[in-house]
Amino acid sequence: MRAPDFWHQPRPDWRARLLQPLGALYAAATARRLATGTPLRLDIPVICVGNINAGGTGKTPTVQAVVMRLRDRGLAPAILSRGHGGRLAGPVRVDPKTHNAGDVGDEPLLAADFAPTWVARDRVAGARAICAGGQADCIVMDDGFQDPALVKDISILVVDAARGFGNGRCLPAGPLREPVAAGMARADLVLSVGDAAAQEVFANRWGGAVTAPHIRARLAPLQTGMDWTGARV
Repeated sequence: MRAPDFWHQPRPDWRARLLQPLGALYAAATARRLATGTPLRLDIPVICVGNINAGGTGKTPTVQAVVMRLRDRGLAPAILSRGHGGRLAGPVRVDPKTHNAGDVGDEPLLAADFAPTWVARDRVAGARAICAGGQADCIVMDDGFQDPALVKDISILVVDAARGFGNGRCLPAGPLREPVAAGMARADLVLSVGDAAAQEVFANRWGGAVTAPHIRARLAPLQTGMDWTGARV
């Protein structure tokens, strides 16, 4: 599905204003869910890589980058994903030799090349399965910023620098799962992903709303020995 163009206009237009009451209800429902229950604290740290936008912002490449940096420091991370798009509810460890995207989703298949990866619709069950294996000393969650089931030791909020937070409204009036201020209050780090021009756009439009520590990143091919020059991808 393609996101409506009016979601990403600098200012809310008549459609966003018309849908604003529904957006307020969506934001209230998210806040209520986050306030429900007592999150489980694991014996190992949990790093959550999430967003407040609907759709892709660069979470999965960020998970891969975080995992590589953890491994460079001698740690043994495991990746926990909901397995969006896959039929298996889990918890199940992803095996690229036997699973396909229809089983576990395409992103967990990519992630499994970087670290042991588990998919589980129930993130608590998935985290317990990882801990029971006894091989991981930290967990990197792909998504789950709005899931209150687990205590997150670090929450990284990833945003597409070119699009930012759209028109600043919540679904369906805009692209947000929750208001920017509410997300910032729980974020330990904001990571904007994009080239220099996109970063400038983000700074001008949203710099004042970013209250958590902010760093910038860009997407680039991994140096795997393949010559990407001129590749049609």
